[in-house]
Amino acid sequence: NPMADRFTTITVVHCWSAPRSRSTALLYSFESRGNSTIALDEPLYRRWLRQAKVQVSRPYGEPFLKGEAPPDDVDEAWRWEREKQCFNERIHYAVKGLMDEKDGGSEGDDKVIFLKQMAKFGHLFDFETNWETESSGGGGDDNDNDVHDNTKYWKEQCLQMLSTNQVTLRHRHVLLIRDPIAVLGSWMGKSGSVHGNNPHPDEVGIVQLLDVYSKIVGASMNATTSNSEVVVIDSDDLAAQPRRSLHELCDALGIEYRESMLRWEAGTHKCDGPWSKWWYHDVWRSLGWDEDTEDTNSTGINHPRTARYRTVPPALLPALRMCMPSYTFLQTLTNTHQQRAITTPPSGKLYEDPRNQHVLVYVGTPGTSSGRGRGRIIPRDMAVISPFDSSVQGGDATWEGIRVYNGRIFHLDHHLNRLYRSAKALGFENMHTRSEIIDAIFRVLAANGMRDGAH
Repeated sequence: NPMADRFTTITVVHCWSAPRSRSTALLYSFESRGNSTIALDEPLYRRWLRQAKVQVSRPYGEPFLKGEAPPDDVDEAWRWEREKQCFNERIHYAVKGLMDEKDGGSEGDDKVIFLKQMAKFGHLFDFETNWETESSGGGGDDNDNDVHDNTKYWKEQCLQMLSTNQVTLRHRHVLLIRDPIAVLGSWMGKSGSVHGNNPHPDEVGIVQLLDVYSKIVGASMNATTSNSEVVVIDSDDLAAQPRRSLHELCDALGIEYRESMLRWEAGTHKCDGPWSKWWYHDVWRSLGWDEDTEDTNSTGINHPRTARYRTVPPALLPALRMCMPSYTFLQTLTNTHQQRAITTPPSGKLYEDPRNQHVLVYVGTPGTSSGRGRGRIIPRDMAVISPFDSSVQGGDATWEGIRVYNGRIFHLDHHLNRLYRSAKALGFENMHTRSEIIDAIFRVLAANGMRDGAH
């Protein structure tokens, strides 16, 4: 078969994010790669909307679920009709489109299907097989007899086509994250009228990103899946340094970076879902990622003149508190975070001793007359000090270094005595008791397996 001679692998990029995370801009980046890439916009959205477990309000909900264009959008009827296809059917036709591409052989094996996915759709996706979870039809509604949504049928059709043409799918997963303050501020901004100003965490979807990450990692432990290490990218890094970030992303995905990914046409795009007219106005006005922030005429993403400083009303604080831990953890997995000290002199190394990379630390408050002290062992990346702590507010702090040799702490009593003398000199009150400090020391040593050569 001549198609099999052209290429043998298609890379399927599943990009998971919360709304308002510049995911559409990244979708356009991949669409701009040319005919060797097919971009799909939230192919699980219709099924999610039908099965949503929280109160969901969308002005386009009824025609979207019917797959029929409203009277004022008949010229775009094909977009609404396209949404009747289930996820697996969309993949099937994307694969077929790449196989049928006449000039597909000129670019070797670098064929890509890019899927923009919302993290809140994750429960509809089987991370073990990298296909949509099977249903009787109708995008997951057992009462819908629409044969186009028969997920099992279209999965089998696609697999048969791949086998016949000796082509394999190589799945890669990307988590596109963004500061929850920016996400929530944008979510409740101009788009608030689209979703009924609903700040429910299940609508926002940042918490679900952590669930998606867990499922991808779990599936990667199964030898039957082609998943590799998850790629996590912060959209603020992408907007600030688009060329470098896209280069690194493509390298991590094992595909070629192309300069065309920096620019796209203004206005609507072929890949846009029919809901785009309610959500995509900002990205439609752009012409790509901004490389020159000094250009006052720029129409790119993240130009300083487009910066927005948003208010976070009290109603959003519950969602913010739930979202922040997920973002904080995922942010530590980004390239930017892991390379943050590469150029730091004198050694240029983030950790002089590689054993310190994964060290566990103790953070806690002393006990009071009304209760015991609160302390816990956590990874170093999660250790923080409150901005209201006296060490930050007034620069008041005391510190003592101790060493461990052959399972014994060197002169522990001497060190603790000096620690308490220092605290007394600074006028500290409500300090940890001696027993609390000793307990914390031994808990840290045990958790890290430190018995010798530790400081």
